[in-house]
Amino acid sequence: MENLPGLNYQALKDANFQETILITNTHTQLRELPQSLLKQTKLIIHPNSGYDHFESEQDLWNNIPLVVGHTIRAQAVAEYSIRALFEGLIELPCHMTWDPKRTWERPLMKGTSVWVFGYGHIGKIITNTLSAIGMNVTVIDPYQAQSLKHWKDGNIKEARVIISAMSLNKSTYHYFNQDFFKALSDEVLFINGARGKLVDENALREYLLSHPLSFAFLDVFEKEPFSEQWHGFPQVWKTSHIAGVEKNLDQKILNFEEAVLKDYLKLDTTSFFDKYHNELLQNKLMKGVLI
Repeated sequence: MENLPGLNYQALKDANFQETILITNTHTQLRELPQSLLKQTKLIIHPNSGYDHFESEQDLWNNIPLVVGHTIRAQAVAEYSIRALFEGLIELPCHMTWDPKRTWERPLMKGTSVWVFGYGHIGKIITNTLSAIGMNVTVIDPYQAQSLKHWKDGNIKEARVIISAMSLNKSTYHYFNQDFFKALSDEVLFINGARGKLVDENALREYLLSHPLSFAFLDVFEKEPFSEQWHGFPQVWKTSHIAGVEKNLDQKILNFEEAVLKDYLKLDTTSFFDKYHNELLQNKLMKGVLI
């Protein structure tokens, strides 16, 4: 960025509040920034895929193009969910010596009912991958007209696997609640690599305790670090908000930022908005809710 012509890269503490492109992260609170800086801000680049913390600040960025790095972590989070599914459904046996019986009482994944909640970048990768191996995938996305409007519209009792891939907003907070878990069967694999507050953890814990055949993979939690109620809990495989982390993540973030900056400097306003239509946070607003 320091070498791009026409740009003067500065840390926020050194900013002189001239015409500005602001690069943010999960911890950026726009209300804590000088209003004189925001008045000079022509573009915000948010390379993190999470953007729910911006919901209460719509009045500050509504007129500033805000480009979100949806795709940077999508593959990694999708692979986390798929890896958890494989790990949770079938354990690969290890024969220390040759087993002449050559038996393996496993159910095939083909035909297994999987319900994917959310059909954005992550949900599409998960759905396409699992459908390709013959799993019976049902997509639930309240924001897509072609999908079921709500899990109650289908027979969720058939679900063997539940995968959470939704964004968090005021309409999806505790989406997976007591009513939801009561509707499930006795043996379900629940996977959440999306947002912790999508899940009412007390309801999930109650469900797992009363359904010993069920299991959960959780990468995100209502409060992080995760609380003591999950310490030593045998029905939950826990990771520490790492689903989107990978070996080349930092470089992918830099590549994304560089590409957006180059396009912003090169393209006219209409062409820039057209190219980044799916990445603009303004286009993620539906009736005042960020989807």
